[in-house]
Amino acid sequence: MKVNLRRPRRTRWAVAAALAIVGTLIALPPAPRVLPAPSWQPARPEARGVFHIHTVRSDGTGTVADVAAAAARDGLRFVILTDHGDGTRRPDPPAYRSGVLCIDAVEISTTGGHYAALALGQTPYPLAGEPRDVADDVRRLGGFGIVTHPLSPKHDLAWRDWSVDFDGIEWLNGDSVWRDAPWPRLALAAWTYAFRPLPTLARLYARPAALARSDDFTAHRRVVLMAGADAHARLGLRRGREPYESGLFLRVPSYRQVLAAASLRVVLPAPLSGDARRDAAAIIGAIRSGHVHTVVDGMAGPAAFEFTAGSGEARAIEGDSLPLDQAATLRVKADTPPGGRIVLYRDGREVDRVASGALTYASNRPGAYRAEVWLDAPRDGAARPWIVGNPIYVGALEPLAAPAPPALGGPVFTAASGGPSWTVERDPRSLGTIERPGDGVGLRYTLAGGGARAPFAALVAGVGGAPGAAGLAFRGSAEAPMRISVQVRVPGAGGGRRWQRSVYLDEFPRDVVVPFQDMRPVEPGDAASRPPAVVGSLLFVVNTLNTRRGSSGAFKVENVRLLSSR
Repeated sequence: MKVNLRRPRRTRWAVAAALAIVGTLIALPPAPRVLPAPSWQPARPEARGVFHIHTVRSDGTGTVADVAAAAARDGLRFVILTDHGDGTRRPDPPAYRSGVLCIDAVEISTTGGHYAALALGQTPYPLAGEPRDVADDVRRLGGFGIVTHPLSPKHDLAWRDWSVDFDGIEWLNGDSVWRDAPWPRLALAAWTYAFRPLPTLARLYARPAALARSDDFTAHRRVVLMAGADAHARLGLRRGREPYESGLFLRVPSYRQVLAAASLRVVLPAPLSGDARRDAAAIIGAIRSGHVHTVVDGMAGPAAFEFTAGSGEARAIEGDSLPLDQAATLRVKADTPPGGRIVLYRDGREVDRVASGALTYASNRPGAYRAEVWLDAPRDGAARPWIVGNPIYVGALEPLAAPAPPALGGPVFTAASGGPSWTVERDPRSLGTIERPGDGVGLRYTLAGGGARAPFAALVAGVGGAPGAAGLAFRGSAEAPMRISVQVRVPGAGGGRRWQRSVYLDEFPRDVVVPFQDMRPVEPGDAASRPPAVVGSLLFVVNTLNTRRGSSGAFKVENVRLLSSR
């Protein structure tokens, strides 16, 4: 009798395949809940769109037209593109593509994280350096700055200077949810993404720590909370620092899936008109005002949400300030499905919740009140925020105590503008000439163009080891807006050790005081060090961090002096 040995093998394969299918069906996240059309509509018109998208102009894989087409398929009204840059590229004017308003912005790399700038025109010099300097420049130049992926586990991306006075914070980042996920969860998501991409992305979304971090700031000052897609349509091997480039990658998650996972609802004074410039100004203006909330569309939709407050005759919507003349009444209205609940927070702490579609809360306590709508996730039972709003600021906020400025006394050394101690230091290919206009001393420079080595030119004053210094003061101006690196140096091997602080100058002379405690070391490895009380020389440096290669200009300083501590 002949025995068929293939049948047991086929049976085992069939059982394995059946188990794989059953396991996949169990692991698949449920499709987004399709809710009935809301029985009511918010009183003000809204525009649905997505912020933080990269294209082939930096480290994305699609063109602007590709992004617009993907957004149109999901019914978005606008997209805000944030390709990496330093602000010197002239932004594209707002334009409708595939019926979607495309607004051009920029994401700037600082030494302590990334900063997205909206409504920023072409800048007169490259924006780079410390977070405080970039945020200061963005605001000075009329832009609106948002800290992106602030708590990213990747060092190059995480924000590291929370003393900066930024305008907004990205509480949710569509790219970071992949980076933050533990390996077992990420492996499961990689498998289920092939079958149900949108619910897979939405299941990775939770209430991130960045939301609690955001509430730390809204309790004391106005900060706009934003959700960002951080869409690249690129998954590949990373080389070097962000923004990275890689020749080997997959176009996943796709633009369409990331844009559909979560979106902004911008509350407008009037419907979009179809005029690109006018509509872009309206959207950016509403975002500046905090008239915006987030919906995780991959969980459920369509969504309806409204957050208002009143006190006496005064009225407010999310993002507004409300005087506390009488007890404030806050109202939240949402198209909450079964199993959902509205949660109200004051200064980041929960004060009320209801398992219905309407919440009313009265209070005579000042604070930043903010509403969220939560849904229970099927299967895993974890509750997640579905809608996240911006605060209404009721009454006067209690500002954070500002650190006391250092007490600086009279000069311990004054560098005479006509003295012989002024010299020029530069790289071999750059040019620098000392000028002595009036009571000051200046530097006319031309930085070298091209080449691998970063060019520089510096105006240097030898101070002969002046002891007891705690700060530096001078009066400065420049032919055109620019930044210079003000440095102190202690002689030593390899050119000595240096500490620096970036300073903005323009055509209008201004007095500048730089306490040494505000300076940062120039050399790697000196992060914890402070400038010494004995200084060998002062440097006013033009370098390629904030100046284009090959450019020319001039600046002037006067009344340069080292100050003592009181």
